[in-house]
Amino acid sequence: MKKIITIALAALTVSASVLCGCGSNNTASSGAPADSSAASEAATTQPVTDSPVKATGGKIHITDNTLGDIWITELEGVPVNKLQADGFTADNTFKYYSENGQPASNEGIDVSSFSGSIDWAKVKESGVDFAMIRLGGRGYGDEGGLYADDKAAENLQGAKAAGIKVGAYFYSQATTNAEAEEEAEYAKQVLGDIQLDYPLAYDWEIVKDDNARTDKVTSTQATECAVAFCEKVKSFGYIPMIYSASREFYFKYDLSRLKDYELWLVQYADKPDFYYQFSMWQYSESGHIDGIDGSVDLNISFKSTADYAK
Repeated sequence: MKKIITIALAALTVSASVLCGCGSNNTASSGAPADSSAASEAATTQPVTDSPVKATGGKIHITDNTLGDIWITELEGVPVNKLQADGFTADNTFKYYSENGQPASNEGIDVSSFSGSIDWAKVKESGVDFAMIRLGGRGYGDEGGLYADDKAAENLQGAKAAGIKVGAYFYSQATTNAEAEEEAEYAKQVLGDIQLDYPLAYDWEIVKDDNARTDKVTSTQATECAVAFCEKVKSFGYIPMIYSASREFYFKYDLSRLKDYELWLVQYADKPDFYYQFSMWQYSESGHIDGIDGSVDLNISFKSTADYAK
């Protein structure tokens, strides 16, 4: 999904007193145009370097390529990541996770209109279990208009027809709770009667290398917008999820306010080292799957549809 800005040292230092430390500094890759041109999205993507994270006595130690070595207080009551590093394996296409020798993951992709026309039958044959599909977004220019993804309905219907489980996401540039709720309502309109198997995710991103309406949104307001979206989504009967790179989860959001929601981590690494619990991991933006021209985002889910149905 989209482009994650390198946050200024001063801003991070202020956030650190409330939030937690920083793991990998990853980009996201699925966002949106300003108000008129989708092409600007691709221009803002920037790869970033992973940063290892470890916990010691209520503190999280971060080795960050911007901040260096710092210690930040662990958040009380936020569930911790219990995935075992030796449970991960990979082949030429996907990553997998196992527990006690048994498969404990599902393999997926996320797509938008930028993925072009998709042959979903071939995607299914390639081993894809689920797809997170962009429903639309809000422009990052002053107008902040809402738009539907041109391929949303086609992708939802095509994936389902091929036997692929579906979830969805909405690219947000909300600056207020009311706008976040409006985005949730718009996402529901795009979905119509289509049922989701996986969550409906809130994809709020910091726009790099361009002026954006969200530039002055505080950590507190970003968190409240995420809560507003998730609560509205929950009221519609969907399972809410928040998509973000680890740096934003650590520094932009107050995870103690978001601990009741599913987290979808973006971290382009061999294995995830994010300190807190997450249920989905986007580990590559350069995957190749039969049925999709060009590269595609690859994901692994540690929950199944049976888990989400509980």
